[in-house]
Amino acid sequence: MTATSSEAEPRPGFSRGHRVLRTLALPVLSLLFLAAMLPTPTTAAAASSKYGNARFDQWSWLTTHNSYAYNPVPALPPRNQSRTISQQLGDGVRGLMLDTYDYDNRQTQTKEIRLCHTEWACFETLENELGKVVDFLKKNRQEVVTIFLENYAAEEGLTRTIGKVLEDKDAKDLLFSPSTYKIDQGNWPLLRTMVADNQRLVVFQDKWTKDVPVKSVPKQGEQPVEYGQLMYTWKRTVETLYSYDGRPQGCEARGQSRPLNEVPMKDTKALTPLFTMNQFNSDSLDPEKKSRGDNGDALRNRIEKDCRPAAGRNPNFVAVNFHQHSDTEGVTPLSVVDDLNRTTYIDEPHPALWTVNSNKQYVGTYASNRCMVRGDEFDTGEGGLVTQRDCANPAPSSHQWTATKPSYDGKGHYWIKAGNGSCLTVPYNNGTPPGSGTQLFWWPCETRWSSGSQLWNVMPATLYGGARGYYFVNQWTGKCLTLDPSTTGGKVGKVTQAACPPR
Repeated sequence: MTATSSEAEPRPGFSRGHRVLRTLALPVLSLLFLAAMLPTPTTAAAASSKYGNARFDQWSWLTTHNSYAYNPVPALPPRNQSRTISQQLGDGVRGLMLDTYDYDNRQTQTKEIRLCHTEWACFETLENELGKVVDFLKKNRQEVVTIFLENYAAEEGLTRTIGKVLEDKDAKDLLFSPSTYKIDQGNWPLLRTMVADNQRLVVFQDKWTKDVPVKSVPKQGEQPVEYGQLMYTWKRTVETLYSYDGRPQGCEARGQSRPLNEVPMKDTKALTPLFTMNQFNSDSLDPEKKSRGDNGDALRNRIEKDCRPAAGRNPNFVAVNFHQHSDTEGVTPLSVVDDLNRTTYIDEPHPALWTVNSNKQYVGTYASNRCMVRGDEFDTGEGGLVTQRDCANPAPSSHQWTATKPSYDGKGHYWIKAGNGSCLTVPYNNGTPPGSGTQLFWWPCETRWSSGSQLWNVMPATLYGGARGYYFVNQWTGKCLTLDPSTTGGKVGKVTQAACPPR
């Protein structure tokens, strides 16, 4: 095996200054088989000091269930909150769950959209409560609020009401539009981009299997202007069950939802669905009493033990009743969410940083949906080039790799074996360690320790939300397995070795 390469560089060290959080004590081999989502890592060097370079799907928000049901009258069904929506927003809530109904107001002889806890228990109008949300966003220019509509209202009345609020509040650019960012062809935008564009009100609806535009009511001779869209909930989010016996445990998807760990979302190229974790029991006759046991250690433990492993990432929206209650001193739903967001500041995407998904695919973090692939065999009939392509689902054998320990090595190195049993290999280059940019081979596995060109150190890294990433460092050259950045745009690109990043 021979390759033309640049001058060999000394083996890099890993400095303490590297900001990728790592957990080197974790069992590496078992981690490689965990499902790992593909979030874009972040850095503090960003326009918004609040979010860094986090995408919308890489942040967590405290969310209230039946946010509007804070009035104790009527007594049934029981209320789910005790603070107004304005107070909730002031407390740090950034996700609201609202039930919208058509309502005939007999006093004013008008039709309204009301927020109702079943159609027999109606509270404020959507217009009034949404107006408070818009007021909050106009005063707090770095904040993003997401609303989930369980909708029973007609499309015309709902969109007209939302459009009127945006017009009356001079906030016609506030409503998020998925088409602006082409999210189904890529992924969610950076939060700081949404802030810069002022698209900070995100609204989902569960009634129509389409994104519903909110438009102006044009005057005669004018064309309507689209302000944004109400996104279809089940096209871009996943969600857990919301009823259980006793304290919440497990993390199962509710009936309408796709699987919690599905990435990319169905019918999209690379979209990470937003993940809503419901931490309440809708069957309880005393939600306030129940919330105390749900909102403390039980919440934190369920995320760590059940929901993060089930989804492969942190929940984006943690939905609770009576968000201010808890049975654990120093632990509230808001503090739990704040802790989740503390892990978001990690390094920018790097060509040498990979995730490994449940299909045994090695997915690069530098480019969207690019996998390491066993390329065509050499004309000699032995070995071939290692390439990169768009990740396939289901994954063919040529897209699958497995880390296994060689029988002859007792120093913790790994083979990275292709689906056909061959090994990921740095070209021999007549015995001279090749330099950065050398394309890697798949080659029959050697059976002696001196073949360091096939031995890899696996360096785990903790990505956003607890998902695992990895650096693969060759034992012979000291260089990292790398997704060649110059060829990620083509149908077929290169997988090379290159200098590892400072760490």
